[in-house]
Amino acid sequence: MKNDSVYVENDEVNKNFIDKYINKFKRLINFNKKSKKFSKKEALSLEEAKKEFNEIKARKEKLESYEDELLKYDDEIMDMDYCVVTANDLNSMINCKQDTLGKRFIKYDSVNIDSKALKVLMFFDKESIIKLEDVINKLDKNELNIEKTYKVSNFTVKNLCELEISFEEGKYQIKNITPYNKEILGTLNQITNNYEEYHLQNKEIRERFLKAFSDAKYELNIGSPWMNNYVVNDDLIAMMEALLKRGGIIKIIYGIAENSSIVNTKKDNYKNRNSDKIAEKLMETFSDYGASFKIKKVNSHNKLLICDEKYYMETSFNLLSFSGEYDENSKDIRDEGATYSSNIEVIKDLRNRYFNF
Repeated sequence: MKNDSVYVENDEVNKNFIDKYINKFKRLINFNKKSKKFSKKEALSLEEAKKEFNEIKARKEKLESYEDELLKYDDEIMDMDYCVVTANDLNSMINCKQDTLGKRFIKYDSVNIDSKALKVLMFFDKESIIKLEDVINKLDKNELNIEKTYKVSNFTVKNLCELEISFEEGKYQIKNITPYNKEILGTLNQITNNYEEYHLQNKEIRERFLKAFSDAKYELNIGSPWMNNYVVNDDLIAMMEALLKRGGIIKIIYGIAENSSIVNTKKDNYKNRNSDKIAEKLMETFSDYGASFKIKKVNSHNKLLICDEKYYMETSFNLLSFSGEYDENSKDIRDEGATYSSNIEVIKDLRNRYFNF
């Protein structure tokens, strides 16, 4: 009996022992099952991530290829002239281009580009404008050897153009640009042939003559056969000196051979002698201005006014001996006429012919 109880007891112990290890084994089996499930899920997630990554990478590469294309289009758009594309007519295109270029160069405090020069720049390509802007930048910093005077100086931009530069009102003024490119030059010549020209009469002539002294920035030329004290008075001399003080130049030609007829000999003799005296007076008055004031005796009946390279006036009006007041108290009743013109080529020719001294 005792042995049986021992057996039973031992059997119970063995059973508990076996159950314990069976449960442990089951737990191990369940853990392995879970681990296998997790590994499968993990493997699946990695595959999906790799796939998604490759898809994103492919999309990125595609977008980058589009970006390269867009950059090419950007370059093409930049090379395209916005003003040409959007303009309705020639005038609006010119105005648009001038405005665009004007805004580009307005940042330079010490340099101003005249509208005439901007019209030339309209025909320059992008590389040429960049090259020119480098020169303008140096000019703005006073790094170029250009005299600060109203008189126009020529400056060469190698293989590109020639600049006409003066110094007015505290700034360098780029008054004109002459390109070396023959095609551009030909186009400009066709455009710039449009100039202002009209007729002046009587009092209008005198008014334009007087206005020229304030209009002039660097050179005023006057041609008149005779001079008298009534016209070349203190007021006119003061106007001349004001221009000289601004750094301008004045050149005067006067004189004409005496008339061969007996009737006019005495009158012409007096007019010529009086003109000589006034010439001497002017030379003495403006002696301190040196070469800025020049007066020369010639033999010409020509009456001429040239103001800078802005305009000229050829006239029957004796500019320095006829007052041309044309009011009710004046004896100025004779009819006089003049041609006013802004033709730059004629201006240069006339100055070279008559005032190259």
